[in-house]
Amino acid sequence: MKKDHNISEMRPHWFLEDPIDFEYKYYVLMAYLMKVKENFNNNGFERYFKNLLSIKRDLESFIKNTEFSQKTLSKMTEEERDNFYNILDKNLDHIAEIESIAKNSVLTIDKFLEENNEFYEKYNSLVEVESHCPRYNLWDQGFLIVRKKGEKTMRIFTWFFSIVKISQKENVALLMTELLDPLCETTKDIKKIKKFLKSNIKDFSEQYDCLIVSEISDEIDMEIGTELSKEKSIDMIMNKFKS
Repeated sequence: MKKDHNISEMRPHWFLEDPIDFEYKYYVLMAYLMKVKENFNNNGFERYFKNLLSIKRDLESFIKNTEFSQKTLSKMTEEERDNFYNILDKNLDHIAEIESIAKNSVLTIDKFLEENNEFYEKYNSLVEVESHCPRYNLWDQGFLIVRKKGEKTMRIFTWFFSIVKISQKENVALLMTELLDPLCETTKDIKKIKKFLKSNIKDFSEQYDCLIVSEISDEIDMEIGTELSKEKSIDMIMNKFKS
């Protein structure tokens, strides 16, 4: 576990590293949660929450698939992924203990979030996301519009599903690509946003493309607000797509 004063993160495979011991891993996680709590009233607390939720997501994915979340895997280098699989292979004899550690860690994080619900709600309020989907409501492609009061322009991302190879395995992945030029002036008028997309996106379709608009709070900057917007929109897309 890193001892960075500004931002504290645990490696995705922290619970797989030696020693594989239920009690030891519990105290490692509790130490991390205390670090998160210490920063609740500091600027940038949202980054700690974001990292904590990423840890929980990877644990849940491991419990279900013996694999990290797609998002984490896509961010890892080939060397990091190889290291993960090597660590996992080395500890196959302890897989039952590892699964117990992972399940208990999820419960511990859930309890922490429940006990600190005030800050969890504050974190969730930093970005408001709403959808404007066409009548077909397919949720398989579209655009994410990120805006903040006071910013001259908005950030626009196109999103779609594709097949990608991760460690020689084919996976369905949700991809996002930012439109860097031209930029769209900030507006709350959805008609103006659609007009901009029609004028600048060759394949834009009002019948098929689902628009997701994210409003960033004044309490955070555009950079972290965009990260949270992407996180929230991905969760929304995946939930709608699966249903």
